[in-house]
Amino acid sequence: MKKKLFITTFLLVLGLIAEFSLRKDTNADSSDVTYIKAIYSKPVTYDPAQMNDGASLIFSELVYEGLLRFTENYGLRAGIAESWKTSDDGREITFILNKKAHFHNGDKVLAQDVVVSLSRVLAPSSLVYKYYDMIKGADEYHQGRSKVVDGIKAVDPHTVVIQLKSAFPPILYVLAGGTAKILPAKLVNKKGFFSHPIGAGPFKVKQIGDSDIELTRSKLYHGEQPKLKNLTLRAIDQTMAMKEAEVGKIHDLSSWPLSGMEEIFKHGQDISTVVADTWIIGFNTRIPPLDKLEVRRAFKASIDQEKFRKKFYPSAAKAYGYVPDGFPGHKSQPEKFIFKKVPSHSPIVITIPKELDKAQEIARFLKDELQSKGWNVKTKLMAWSELMKRYEEKTLQSFLVSMIVDYPDTEFLLNNFASTNPDNFSGIKDPMIDSLLKKARGLQDRVKRYKIYQALADRVNGLALSANLFHSRPHYWLHNCVKNFKPNLLAVAYIDYRKVSLDSNCLGGQSE
Repeated sequence: MKKKLFITTFLLVLGLIAEFSLRKDTNADSSDVTYIKAIYSKPVTYDPAQMNDGASLIFSELVYEGLLRFTENYGLRAGIAESWKTSDDGREITFILNKKAHFHNGDKVLAQDVVVSLSRVLAPSSLVYKYYDMIKGADEYHQGRSKVVDGIKAVDPHTVVIQLKSAFPPILYVLAGGTAKILPAKLVNKKGFFSHPIGAGPFKVKQIGDSDIELTRSKLYHGEQPKLKNLTLRAIDQTMAMKEAEVGKIHDLSSWPLSGMEEIFKHGQDISTVVADTWIIGFNTRIPPLDKLEVRRAFKASIDQEKFRKKFYPSAAKAYGYVPDGFPGHKSQPEKFIFKKVPSHSPIVITIPKELDKAQEIARFLKDELQSKGWNVKTKLMAWSELMKRYEEKTLQSFLVSMIVDYPDTEFLLNNFASTNPDNFSGIKDPMIDSLLKKARGLQDRVKRYKIYQALADRVNGLALSANLFHSRPHYWLHNCVKNFKPNLLAVAYIDYRKVSLDSNCLGGQSE
């Protein structure tokens, strides 16, 4: 993410394996039945310091544990830290670790594990460095000028102190996110660790296969024990996932923001929610002709967002800007920019994840619409794994993705455009954006900070770094046997699967 990239639909094979169906067995505990959650692709990585996609975050939240966790309503609750206290000046936070916290291999979670894990997200190789760079000593460590992060210290085996360069209220949200996970210091840097990773979360890895990631409940977990004994993440494309769900082979399609009009909803639950995200066509200013502002503005204005939304995601909310509704900087009115003619330009290629339902139709729609207006445009379908690889390499010219908020603060999304952010998909280097981001980070006054966010959002929108298509209002499909599934405004990764269960009295196979 991250901004965390979250494309809402994705990948792989149809494996009709009978033993994963719900069976009618009045003697069986529902926790013994394997819960199958379909995901659009396998995680791109199992390393929190490298996570930039939704599938990886889903895995992270199930298997790993951070100092803090999110509640369903943006609140914070204990993770590995049983308590925490912020100094009066906001520059120092003291965390007291839960002495009952253990990794899946039985080792206790200690302060040194926290120091090593949080130092990893500040390492030169980290993809999420910019979300932690307010920690004291972060720059020196990231640039290799220091061997330790001065602002992360173990006071004793169960106490950690984090010091900041200046007060930064969203830091607690950052530490509750999917990349701030605590891993065993003795093992994490050993070769092969992430082929069978060990965390301290509610589920532990049983097996990682070609398309299925099999998880099982961790009896050592210090927090609320999951009601599910076994949970499998199945990487599969949307069309195949819905076919499996219809015959009872999958219990959960929440990785996709469906419209609610799909045929599958005749055979399961429809849980509608709001998600803090923005679907965009991102523009890479490193690659001509999108290096020219006049081309980006004209290209953006040529994409009929409303026509696209009504055709493919009619239940979604209109998007007039990059920041979703409910966040400072959200635009509630359309832009007034109108272009008279298409600027002279070289070809523009829009890359679309091929695992999206109606991916070919989306590609055809965008190509036809833009070519009819005089643009030399092509569309290309690409597997999500390859798209993410090219995204990281910054070699995609333009691309259809969903940018989802990883913690509830506008800074998370707008920090994407910082000149020094390695995850800056746009490649823009704008002194005004950098200056405003720095100024916002130094303010504890929310009102003043929010005014800066508005100026930041206006600047990002004015630079035409993306065509903003819609904000999701997804309909999550669940098997009728699923209970206690509670969505939240953040990414689907943050749904608390400790609470989710299956009704043992539910009919086997497809529920009526």
